[in-house]
Amino acid sequence: MTQKLLQIKRLHSGGLITNYYCTSRCRHCLYACSPRWEKRYIEGERAAGNFRKIRELGCFSVHIGGGEPLLNPQGLKAVLAAAREAGVGVEYVETNSSWFTHQDAAVALLRDLKKLGLPTLLISISPFHNEHIPFARVKGVIAACRIAGIQAFPWINEFYREIDSFDDAQPHGLEEYAARFGDDYLPRLPGRYWIHLGGRAVETFKTIYPGRSLEAVAAESRGGCRELLDTRHFHFDLDGRYIPGLCAGLAIKGEDLGQPLAPEAYPLLTTLFNTGVQGLLDLAAQHHGFQPGRSYISKCHLCLEIRSYLAAQTQSPFSELQPRPFYENLGK
Repeated sequence: MTQKLLQIKRLHSGGLITNYYCTSRCRHCLYACSPRWEKRYIEGERAAGNFRKIRELGCFSVHIGGGEPLLNPQGLKAVLAAAREAGVGVEYVETNSSWFTHQDAAVALLRDLKKLGLPTLLISISPFHNEHIPFARVKGVIAACRIAGIQAFPWINEFYREIDSFDDAQPHGLEEYAARFGDDYLPRLPGRYWIHLGGRAVETFKTIYPGRSLEAVAAESRGGCRELLDTRHFHFDLDGRYIPGLCAGLAIKGEDLGQPLAPEAYPLLTTLFNTGVQGLLDLAAQHHGFQPGRSYISKCHLCLEIRSYLAAQTQSPFSELQPRPFYENLGK
């Protein structure tokens, strides 16, 4: 059977990951960010190259995320300047507010960022973030935005009253939320808050949600994983890698976008694109000794388990399993 070649022809809406290092280790994080990552930040030249590629493929505005972009204010300023130079608009910068210390410093920084073209700060508000960040810092950033003339975009505001019912000077674990709001608090969160069950969210929810048989899950995408073509929420990272769909831990070199991907350079992506998770399972089991479990909550769960197994092999030939620290930081 002739293989179809994966090709990312046009980009629609997405963002730039400035760093994977983060002060938090949120249980739902798609990109498995944490304090254990190396404290690296995207360089201005790399950001400029990413922006040029993004514009070349038809996208003219992006958001900036991490990790935590504001852990390196000077680096973020260089990113904003690079976006302006490339003619790519910045819709918003995401933040968890961990960097906030006092209002004057926050206002001064935000005013500097506004001069470089930042219109909006997306401020993370969720019980996952509150496990690591006192809510008083979030309130401080919201107030600083108002003073600096930057639009505050609380994501999501629905959780504000629940989080504010605790002492805002301290972080609070999800167990505290369950004790106050009911044992089903964690299982209900994905219904209230957009969470893709990939990355660390798989580890969090795989024992909460009922699994389905291996056979049923593997059969879901026999015609191929078309999600790899989805560019409605794409990301480039600090090393110039493009993350296809929402498949964190899989990467395409930025310079390879716009043309068919060579199967010899991207064997896992080619397999997923043509035969889905069943094909990936067959490859891993027959050639690399992978032994699957009996049940999984989704095909993404199974795919992640297979890829984690392959990435852990010391002689793994799969260069598309990037960045490698993603797989090392999946645990809680």
